[in-house]
Amino acid sequence: MKYLIITVSLAIICTGLIYFSIGKPKQIEPPLPTKSKEKIGFYHYYSGTLSGGISEMIEEVNKEQTDFEVSARALDHEAFKSMIHTTLDKGNPPELFSYWAGARVQNLVDQKKLAPIDDLWEKENFDKKFSTSVIKAASTYNGSKYLLPIAQFVVMVFYNKTIFEANGLQPPTSWEEFIAVCQKLKKNKITPIALGSRERWPAQFWMDYLLLRTQPIEYRNRLMNGKAKYTDQEVKKVYQIWSELLKEKYFNQNANQLDWAQATQLVCKKDAAMTLMGSWAIQLFEDEKQCSGPVNNFDFFPFPTMDMNLPKVALGPIDGIVLSKNSANHDFAKKTLSYFAKQKPQERLSIGSGALAPSLEVPLSFYSPFKKRMIEEIKSSKYWAFNYDLATPPRVAELGMDSFNELIEFPDQYEKILENVETEAHIIFNEILNNDPK
Repeated sequence: MKYLIITVSLAIICTGLIYFSIGKPKQIEPPLPTKSKEKIGFYHYYSGTLSGGISEMIEEVNKEQTDFEVSARALDHEAFKSMIHTTLDKGNPPELFSYWAGARVQNLVDQKKLAPIDDLWEKENFDKKFSTSVIKAASTYNGSKYLLPIAQFVVMVFYNKTIFEANGLQPPTSWEEFIAVCQKLKKNKITPIALGSRERWPAQFWMDYLLLRTQPIEYRNRLMNGKAKYTDQEVKKVYQIWSELLKEKYFNQNANQLDWAQATQLVCKKDAAMTLMGSWAIQLFEDEKQCSGPVNNFDFFPFPTMDMNLPKVALGPIDGIVLSKNSANHDFAKKTLSYFAKQKPQERLSIGSGALAPSLEVPLSFYSPFKKRMIEEIKSSKYWAFNYDLATPPRVAELGMDSFNELIEFPDQYEKILENVETEAHIIFNEILNNDPK
């Protein structure tokens, strides 16, 4: 019995030795905690038919660094215009948001709702990354830098090549040639011009170019700043010309019921020949689901010359990103902003949106032949102008854009329409002069 106990004991000891010699099962170590990324809020209006390229840009920004993540929120283009003011007034703004350079940024700067980015601008040497003209027109307000440019669009007359070729037409360069094109198209039962003015702003380009092609840009600047009147003969002439185009039925008859994309689709689908629109229309023209027929069946020409003595002016918006003054993560958001100026993010937005990249780091070779021609058109223009609602104070812009819709419905009433605009605009400009920049 004694030997049995010893034998059993030895067996137990040997088993234990074997267990420890093999090694006890390894314990699974808990993973090291990963560094959580800082979230930076970014609101933007690149949504719906205008959504091209922004997701790719944000993806590129988030890929290029590891410390933070841009958390983007897309909002309806029209709703954004009022929503962002409500958000800023409530004191809970996103750190960053997209905005239109020009009078709209100036308005927020005057209300002290944006933070300057001069220190970032100097640190990143942005004077070397953007052209002097873009910096002056789009980024600088009250002597400081506030906006980082991300997209530059240009407004052109886009046309359906099949329609032009079938009717023996060439892109017009003069106003007389343009009217002749419209006359021939109408005679052949084709709507010459598509316009979708339901949201008002697409109609503004007609006001812009008719004024810029008949008057010096200095006069237009005075009108935008309240130093000229909407009842001046110069403005009446513009509305009269536009009125005549409407009465001749060169536009589609339901303009105020369509948006810009629906009007552009009329050109895509050969229901109309031309449309005056920004280069964001390219993303729609190149979409096989939106356009019937070949996607390369469109082209553009600059708005025709009306007075040979006037220098050429190119027109369009410059979009950028601004930093809200009262945001929660202010300093880190400023660091984030620098990534939107880098070459690849700017290229990604350009590819998807139809925009030209403001960054000088984007080489000319990056662009398609089509966009290279647009760049040449800009270079051949002595001046660059922001479209109407970005060139005059927002409250005045609302009056003007209402008048465009009224003119479309009642082209004979243009003088009365202008009298009403001038009465209200005069009050607003006086309030602004007395430091009430609402």
